[in-house]
Amino acid sequence: MDSYFIIDGHCDTVEKIADHGSNLYEPGQSHVTIKGLREGKVGLQFFAAWVGPKTKYGPCLQRGLRLIDAYYNMSELYSDDFIPILQYDDIKRAQEQNKIGTLLAVEGGDVLEGEILNLRILYRLGVRAMTLTWNFRNEIADGAMEDKSLGGLSAFGHAVVREMNRLGMVVDVSHLSEKGFYDVIEVSEKPIAATHSNAWSICRHPRNLKDDQIRILAQKKGVMGTNFYPPFLSHEAAGSADIIRHIEYIAALVGTDVIGFGSDFDGIEETPADICGPEGYCKIINELLKLNYKEEDVRKITCGNYLRLLREII
Repeated sequence: MDSYFIIDGHCDTVEKIADHGSNLYEPGQSHVTIKGLREGKVGLQFFAAWVGPKTKYGPCLQRGLRLIDAYYNMSELYSDDFIPILQYDDIKRAQEQNKIGTLLAVEGGDVLEGEILNLRILYRLGVRAMTLTWNFRNEIADGAMEDKSLGGLSAFGHAVVREMNRLGMVVDVSHLSEKGFYDVIEVSEKPIAATHSNAWSICRHPRNLKDDQIRILAQKKGVMGTNFYPPFLSHEAAGSADIIRHIEYIAALVGTDVIGFGSDFDGIEETPADICGPEGYCKIINELLKLNYKEEDVRKITCGNYLRLLREII
């Protein structure tokens, strides 16, 4: 099977570059390296700017801009390998030039600081996806770890989702509360993504999606990216077999049209025992093929479902 490539919907490598000066040509400084992306056949990588808690990093917009600056510095430094993706046709251009597409995302709508105009500015700076919350409450909604209030989208959150639809940005519901998830389903006129979330029925963690959430995400032509963080994969030590287990469960529940990848590399403290970076994608794909998944379904999981989503949105 030679015609597939990987789309990975989430990594936090920009933070590694901004805060630690990681060199993507050098092994051991980050999970994501140029060599690893090439070996893993990654054709498009979402690079998230995680703004983090204000108490740690200071004003959220300032933090976001610092990370966006690091992303563009990265794009220039590795221009022989990377092409920023601003519109759908750029993905084809990247493939034709044998380069890796990079899509700039923001993780945490805190970056907006309650101002919708900041969303438009971020779009003009090249941001094409945004995770509405991190784990906790912001002006948009409650995060998945707000276990007391269980709140959904605020009035401002409704406005943000509508404006993201209008601009052409992927609405990312990973980290969002369950109530917030269903509010977004109601408000969004475009398909949405949970770029780095797993199946709650396999691993009961608040960051994972319950069966009814997965069902409605599939009905709405959305995508969920399998997250490689061991505590989201299993309550015990995790390996690539657990990644496969989540994929198998979701495929049995709703089919393969909703499944993608969202490794969370460089945003996680540990990786699966036998997967240490994007080069590990080859192992996962080989395992899926051994399980007699049709090549058509494997292509959907590796890139087809994200391509469908991006074609409609950006």
